[in-house]
Amino acid sequence: MKTGKKGHAAVLWIALLVVIGLLRASNRYLIDIANHVPSLFAPKLIDELTGSLSFGVFLPVLFFVLRRIAGITSGPTRVLAHLGLFLSLSLAQTSLMLGLRLIVFPLAGFARFAAAPTGWRYLMEMPTQLFFYAVIALGLWLFDRYREGQARELRAAQLESALSDARLDALRLQLNPHFLFNTLNAVSELMYERPQVADEMLSRIGELLRATLSATAQEHRLADEWQLLSLYLDIQRARFGNGLDAHVEGDAALDDLHVPFLILQPLVENAIEHGGSGEGRRVAVNAWRDAGRLTLRVRDFGGGTARPGHGIGFSNVDARLRHLYGDEAGVSRDAAVGGGAVVTVWLPARRWAAA
Repeated sequence: MKTGKKGHAAVLWIALLVVIGLLRASNRYLIDIANHVPSLFAPKLIDELTGSLSFGVFLPVLFFVLRRIAGITSGPTRVLAHLGLFLSLSLAQTSLMLGLRLIVFPLAGFARFAAAPTGWRYLMEMPTQLFFYAVIALGLWLFDRYREGQARELRAAQLESALSDARLDALRLQLNPHFLFNTLNAVSELMYERPQVADEMLSRIGELLRATLSATAQEHRLADEWQLLSLYLDIQRARFGNGLDAHVEGDAALDDLHVPFLILQPLVENAIEHGGSGEGRRVAVNAWRDAGRLTLRVRDFGGGTARPGHGIGFSNVDARLRHLYGDEAGVSRDAAVGGGAVVTVWLPARRWAAA
């Protein structure tokens, strides 16, 4: 496959050199016509084709050596290297060009146009060769700088992506010990007074931790998020018993929309902690879709007004949403009508596609 591509490129390159020779020969021929000087087109075409094709033969070597010269750090050494390369190219290209003309002109019946190699002939070709050498050297240098810039931008984007993934991993993993410490503190409070409840909580904590620690993706289906929330609420119901009224309203039509992993648990935890006092705590969780936006809402019915943040939970949700969706997502906390507070999360409504 690569050999085929190289062959195709070589054919195109030769065709380009032929076109250049044809255009230059046409230009010379038309100048003679404009000056009323009779001339033959064929000798001019042979002249220009031998010139362009002989120069084209050395271009791969020229590109190779120019890139090596670009790596020389010493200015004077680099200038000397360019001078040596140009003189070598000029000598080799002119020798090949004159040699081809000595062969082709007689074969075409124009032996009188074949010029013998002389010192003046070599000097005559140098200005044109120097012009093309400078154009090629500058063009190659600019092209290589452009490619280096593109490569730097790609590396920077890859690094930024890797850094963003690392931050998201850190934020996601931050939830596990935070949740675990909070829940174990609650277990320790019940261990002596209500050992059976504490044992039941530990069992359910194990189920939830197995589910969370086995996850590796930053996002999953909303249906999976409901399952994790259900496990978490089972733990809290064991803790508070009938004192916890947690109502979750889900719509099966939204189950395949993707959401950040464990996005609801820290918000529901805050709502439970601040959703009442003593044995009376009330929390409501629901979700809906409005055009291209999925909205999740967690409300508590505590007596206080809206509270800022609550440490890791709220700030973690905000940071993960910003990393994953930028300005397309966010979270807010506001006072709810009738008391308590409501946390609203919004994000793009996109269908889940498993990798």
